[in-house]
Amino acid sequence: MRNARRLLADRWPDVAAVVLSLLVLAPLLRRGYVLSYDMVWVPDLELGRRDVWGLGSALPRAVPSDALVALVGSVLPQWVVQRLVLLGALVAAGAGASRLCAGLPVAGRLVAATLAIWNPFVAERLALGSWPVLVAYAGTFWLIAGLIGGRRVPVVLGLAATALSPATGVMGLLVVLACARGVAGRVRWLALGLALNAPWLVTGLLRGSDAVVDPLSVRLFDAQPELGLGRLGAVLSLGGIWNTEVVPVSRTLFSSAVLVVALWLLVLLGLWAWRRSGGRGLVALVALGVVGVLVALAGSVAPDALGWVVAHVPGAGLLRDGTRWLLLLAPVLVVGGAHGASWLVDRCRTAGPRRLVAAGLVLVPVAALPDLAWGVGGQLKVAHYPQDWAEARERVTQSGTEGDVLVLPFSAYRQPSWNHDRPVLDPLGRFLDRDTVVSDDLYVSGRRIAGEDPRAAEVREVLDGDWTGDDLADLGIGVVVVDGSAPGSADLPFEQLASLRRLGGGEVKVYAVDGASRPSVPASWRVLVPLAWVTALAALVLALAGPALRRAGGGTRPVAGGAARS
Repeated sequence: MRNARRLLADRWPDVAAVVLSLLVLAPLLRRGYVLSYDMVWVPDLELGRRDVWGLGSALPRAVPSDALVALVGSVLPQWVVQRLVLLGALVAAGAGASRLCAGLPVAGRLVAATLAIWNPFVAERLALGSWPVLVAYAGTFWLIAGLIGGRRVPVVLGLAATALSPATGVMGLLVVLACARGVAGRVRWLALGLALNAPWLVTGLLRGSDAVVDPLSVRLFDAQPELGLGRLGAVLSLGGIWNTEVVPVSRTLFSSAVLVVALWLLVLLGLWAWRRSGGRGLVALVALGVVGVLVALAGSVAPDALGWVVAHVPGAGLLRDGTRWLLLLAPVLVVGGAHGASWLVDRCRTAGPRRLVAAGLVLVPVAALPDLAWGVGGQLKVAHYPQDWAEARERVTQSGTEGDVLVLPFSAYRQPSWNHDRPVLDPLGRFLDRDTVVSDDLYVSGRRIAGEDPRAAEVREVLDGDWTGDDLADLGIGVVVVDGSAPGSADLPFEQLASLRRLGGGEVKVYAVDGASRPSVPASWRVLVPLAWVTALAALVLALAGPALRRAGGGTRPVAGGAARS
């Protein structure tokens, strides 16, 4: 009976992770799609699209995350896939934080699970739609726990989770450098990490000089002050995102600032207690946290220097959204808070006060950010695509033309009324069943950040002139789709569009461009990019199944750095 009670108590942090995640996502669990800023989910993401695999002209920002969504969506309805991803990321973050604090009492692990889920980083990234970052965030807790505890499977799956996007892929490699055991362990896990990140690494390297960004973006993506505690206070509390429209209202309240200060004191107490108890992993996690804070503040402290770097060093654009790197700060805050809570609970002599103190500590993060609940205070809602869109997709499929699709107006973001007027990266580009040329220019605070896609720049130059259908065909455009509900649609050149062959449509009109052909892909890309995908898949399978295969063959050598346990 005592063992049963202990087993049940050990599961309380996992139960808390599920309950807290449901509190956040409960209004989003019904049928439909959650579309918010960068979170674009469509009913059918076509697997045959080149951009899904990194063979398009744009930088591989959605590689390999789009391919994963498309593959799983070929088996399950995409709205179900979206819920599994969002709910799974939050639950895994809480459960992973609990595993990272496995040596602490239940109260400490409950606080760890709560802090991992209920914080501004999760709220702001969820509202911004950065779901690959949230998946990587969850994977990071498991990755660190596996590296410190010498467990193979959490390391492999955690590295795979961080590899869903370029920036988080780099963060995953930094975690390996900080937390892996010994030189041999670091080398082996780094090799696996590089292999898992191969799809975006190879496609990024093939673009070479195109992988630089507008230096103006550094100033527009810098950390913003919150809570009246300045930029540093916002960053140290896992907030400060550049897009102030997604910041929860509670981050403007004095009461929240007081509770955040209380949490800092809890973390400082926990760091002291952690060090006294041996401090296993303390230095590594503090080092990662320092890196996260430095990158988050770089755009504010040294905007000119960072602007020069992102404009001249290929790939350095991964640094411009600095608060994304607070993913590296979260583990030390979570584990520190858990140690602080455990120390305080241990000071209580009887069970009653222990439970009261533990419950109070669990509720502090929730009280500091109450509007994370219910879809980040109602910011996130379920939407349904209009029937016009499905009809437009069918017309594009049956157009009989070669070439890619051009979506007009040529702007990156939309604010559809059917999406509750919520801004979102134009979903029409992914809704259609072939590669689509869309603008990657961004406007932040009314200022334009130039995109990096050379093909989009060529299309914009043609559209700014007195173009004809032949001009579009020369660019490989075989279909033009006009979203009549989008801002700027009234200013489109309808006389020029009338010269194209109209295929019909209501609010979403489709035009055929005769004489176009699908742009070719360089021969080296057709070899290297598939090879990168095969490398990543083979590395994942071998890392998970390798020990079993070696046991079957009579071998016993561990995979990496002595981490042979699963």
